[in-house]
Amino acid sequence: MNPPMKQLLTLLLTISTSFLFSQKKYEFDYLIEFKQTYYKNSKSENTISGFYLTNSKKNNYVALVTSLDSTNYKMHFKDENGLSFNVNFKKSDLEKAEFINVNCYYVSNYNNPYKVRIEEYDFFNLNDTIIDETEYSRYKLTSTIPRREKKKKLGTEFYIIDNNTKFHLPLLYFSTAYEEWKSKKNIPNGIFKERHLVDYYGKLFIREKTIGYRKINKTIIIDEECDYTRNK
Repeated sequence: MNPPMKQLLTLLLTISTSFLFSQKKYEFDYLIEFKQTYYKNSKSENTISGFYLTNSKKNNYVALVTSLDSTNYKMHFKDENGLSFNVNFKKSDLEKAEFINVNCYYVSNYNNPYKVRIEEYDFFNLNDTIIDETEYSRYKLTSTIPRREKKKKLGTEFYIIDNNTKFHLPLLYFSTAYEEWKSKKNIPNGIFKERHLVDYYGKLFIREKTIGYRKINKTIIIDEECDYTRNK
C-alpha cells in the first residue's frame, strides 16, 4: 500500500552496507544557505530563505530546502539526468540524519522540456567586480538570438562568484543553465555570492544572496526500482 501524500520522510540514522548495495545514492558535502528576494516595479515584494544541499564535485543534482511551517521543511530534489521528488520532513531531523530514505511513491521521472533551447543561450564572462574590497568573478546567461529575445521579452541571469569557493562546481539550479554549462563548461567554478534575474527592460526581478555555507555529510537513498536515470 502506498504511503499517504503528506506522510513525512523516513530518516534513517544507521543503515547497513548490504542494504545500500541495490540503492541509488546521492551524496552531499555542502549546505549552502540563501535568501531570495522577489521584486515588482523595483520594490521588494517577497523574501524566501532556505538552503541547498549540494555535492561540490557533482552538480547534476541538488536539493532545495525551504520552510513549510514552524516544525517542518519541504524539499525539492532534482537530478538533471532523469528524476525528481518533493517531500516534507521535520526540521529537528535534518541535523541528526546522515541518511535520508525516500519512498518510490514520491519519485517521478524528469525531463528538462527546455533542453533543446541551449543553442539559443550562452554564458558570457564579464569583468570582475569588487564588493567590500573583495574581488569577485562575474558571468551572465542570456539569449544569443536578439530577434527572439525582443519578441519573447527574455530576461538575463547574472552571477557574482565567490573566488574562495573554486573547489565547488557551479551551482545552477535552473535546468537550462545546467545544460548550457554541461555543453560548454565555459564559466568558472564557485558558489555564487549573488544571483540576479533581470527582466528584458533591465529591471531587477529576483535577487538571491548566499548567506553562508558549511561542510556536511548526508546521503539521499532511493530504491533501484524508481531510479529513472538508469535508461538515460
